[in-house]
Parts: sequence; C-alpha cells; structure tokens
Amino acid sequence: MKPAHFSLEKAIRPNVFALPKYVTSTSDEFQARCQILLDANENSLGTCIAPPSKPNNTWDSSYTNELLAYAFAGTTALNRYPSALQAQLKNGIADTKREFGITSQNICLGTGAADIIDLIIRTTCRPGQDAILVPPPTFGLYQVRAALNDIDVVSSPLDASFNLQVTDVHGKLEENPNIKLIFLASPGNPTGTLISLQDIQAVLDFPGFHGYVVVDEAYIDYSNSPDKSTALNLLAEYQNIIVVQTFSKGPGLAGLRVGIAFSHPETANMLDKVQMPYTISTPTSILAQAAISSNGKQLQKRLVRDVIANRESLSQALADPNITELGVGKPLGSGEANFIVLPILNRESQTHDQARAELASQKLQEDHGISVRLIGMMTHCDGCLRITIGTKHDNDKFVEGIRKVLEVI
Repeated sequence: MKPAHFSLEKAIRPNVFALPKYVTSTSDEFQARCQILLDANENSLGTCIAPPSKPNNTWDSSYTNELLAYAFAGTTALNRYPSALQAQLKNGIADTKREFGITSQNICLGTGAADIIDLIIRTTCRPGQDAILVPPPTFGLYQVRAALNDIDVVSSPLDASFNLQVTDVHGKLEENPNIKLIFLASPGNPTGTLISLQDIQAVLDFPGFHGYVVVDEAYIDYSNSPDKSTALNLLAEYQNIIVVQTFSKGPGLAGLRVGIAFSHPETANMLDKVQMPYTISTPTSILAQAAISSNGKQLQKRLVRDVIANRESLSQALADPNITELGVGKPLGSGEANFIVLPILNRESQTHDQARAELASQKLQEDHGISVRLIGMMTHCDGCLRITIGTKHDNDKFVEGIRKVLEVI
C-alpha cells in the first residue's frame, strides 16, 4: 500500500500506539449481547422518561416512538448547531441541586461521565510531567485516560474493606508533588462503597496537595442516604473539589450520554474553555430536560427505589444455604450501588477461586444467556464476579443459572 515511506508507528503518538484499547460490554458489534445483561451496570429497569413495561425487559415500540417524537418536538432546526452554553439544561440541573447552593455557574456538561473525566485530566495535567492518584480497586477509565494523555498514575490501594487509607494518600502526595488529581469513586466501582465526607475533607485539607479531588458519584443515587453522602455538601466550602455525576445510572439514560461536573465557578469556566463546543446535541438536551422535569424526577425515584429493592432481594437469594454451599461467598463491600460483587469460592477450601469464577462467567454466558463481569484481576477482588442488579426476572434467572453452573464445575 502506498506510500512506502509511511509508518503508522512514526505517525502516531508513542503512548497512544502502545495503549491497549479500552474494552466495554458493547465493544464487539459483531457479537450479539446476551439476552440477560448484568455486566455493564446499566439501569436494567428502564429510564426515567419511559421505563419498559414488559417483564423480560424489552422495549415497547410505542415508548420508542414516543421518545423519538419527544426528542425532536419543538425543534425543526436540526440544520442549526445546538446551544453551546446549554443554559436551559444547566439551569434545570441546578434547580434539582438547589439545596446544595448549586447554580448554573457551577456546572460543566459532557457526553457522559467518561468525557468529563477526560476533560478534567486534559484541563489540569501537563503531559509527561503531572500525575493522578487512584485508589484501586476502582474505575479503570481513570488510568486509561491518564495513559492516553501521557500522565503518570500513582496508586494508593483501598484496604480490604474498601475504605480509603487517608494516611497512605497523604504519604503519596508528599512523595510526589506532581500529583494534580485524586480520583475517588463514591460509591466505588467495583466496591459499591461510599467514601466518607470526613475522609474526603482530610484529603482536601492536606496542605501539600495543590490539585483537585475529583469525586465520581455515578452511583450516588443508589446509596442509602444520597443527600447526606454526596460530596456536593462540600462544594460551597472547598474550591479544590470537582463532583462528577451522570444521567446514565439512576435516571437510566446510559444511551443518552450526559455527564456533569460540579465545581467552583472559576474551575467550571476553565473546564468549559477546554470542552469542545456543541458537546450536547439538541435532541439530547431536550431528553435530558425531560429527565429532570418533575415527572422525570418522580419516575427516577421509583426506578431507584425498585433497583434497591431488587438489590436486597438478590442479596437474600444468594445468601440461601442451598446457594452458599455451592461456593458462593458473602458479597464484598457495602452494596450501595446497582451491582453486587460476588466471590466464587473453592468448595473444599472456601477460599476465593479465580479459575472457577472465570469458568462460571463463561458458562453463564454460553449455557444460560447471562452476561456478568469478571473482576478477579482487580485489587482485593480475586475470584469475584460483578453482578448488575436486574429486573426481578433477570435476578431470578441469574440465581437459577449460577446454581446450575456451580453444581457442575
């Protein structure tokens, strides 16, 4: 192929050339996803705009048509660019966070929390010089986007109970003055555990740290007391905090791609300077505003309530002696997200069994059409599966499937 002098390795940035591709549950377009999807932490019960009505979690076509009609209602000018400021959407979001003193000046928008994470890194970190700190086990995208931007990653592992080790974080900050960002997922993925506001404050107040603490609250709606647990409570007091939330989880709009960064107005202005213009499309903005309407918020509360109820019932089903005797351990973490971290044990030694977990994941998919996420390679998660909370139908099928699989492996 022409020209002979061209070399991909020379044309592409070295760190990008060496970067493994980030793989998600939907990365392979040629392989159909399973019938029961418990692998991506989506809201299996539907969306706050129009939840699915069928018990097997398939969309009613009338809902789809309704959503499409709504998305394009009120705008025939799709030949025009969308609002760059998105003032109406920002004001609507601010209204839902009024109790925390949030205004539109505190808000920057992006195409999902993943875009916001990348935006924060690009805004603050100097390639080849600065670093981020993460407490594994945690969301892998922090490290991936840091590597893409040629940013070092410093680890300060959570303890075995998934608690932040504040003293160790302080030590890492003293050792490396180039740390610009600390990413704290609360509740964490895959931990499902909140980081206390006291621990977050202990990091914010550390005098040797001159960057931002980024609190990723993608799963905050599923915590036991979200209004008390959210780091938005600290925003009026601290200028070195950024709180990331998303429409993907509680509202059930993962396909819409809307993420939010809440921060001090000067920080929000810096993020907006770096963010691409027209990030939020016109139909996306209309649907997002529907999600934060009075009706949308009411539906979201119902969805979250039902997910939490299903989480409790699934936990109880997995604690049944008929299941545990097959090698199912007690779920890890405090379970304040829309998933459960389930240890698969060796039936004789009752220790975490990575090989058995891998085989269980494979058999669930091949024999029962159920996708779950194998997370045994993550810190403190050896031999574990991450199970997204599904509908009652999904959960019942999973319990039946894992029982049948573990009986034969």
